[in-house]
Amino acid sequence: MRKIEDERIVAEKRKINSKAFGICFLALWGILLYRQFILQQDITEYIDIFLLTLGVSMYVTVHSVFKGFYLTYRNKIYKKKVKLISALVGSAAFVIVQFFVADYNLTNWNDILKLIASFIVFLLAWITAQSLLFRISDKKANEDLEE
Repeated sequence: MRKIEDERIVAEKRKINSKAFGICFLALWGILLYRQFILQQDITEYIDIFLLTLGVSMYVTVHSVFKGFYLTYRNKIYKKKVKLISALVGSAAFVIVQFFVADYNLTNWNDILKLIASFIVFLLAWITAQSLLFRISDKKANEDLEE
């Protein structure tokens, strides 16, 4: 016969597992940054960790969207704030990485314009992707409510 566990115990175990996953996920990103910028390894030396991290990110995001949990129950002002802040931070990180990886020269106007253009393109792509994710998640959450 199977032992029945208290609902509070199950919820607490899930919370602990969720926090552990978050810590491991951040540690993976830390390892990637350490290998890239401190050890200055070639990407072929840590591509497995990079792909694992991207795969986990995609898995969590896609499942959150298709379950209708992707910031669905927030108000529109909060969603716009999240969208703008995440797009700015993501774009800034992208440009910083581009600057170090591609060895841009900030005294050359062509390199500065390339960095600005890549920032703008990445920012617009991020905002478009976030808008799409919000729309799909809201639609899925509304479908679940109607059932």
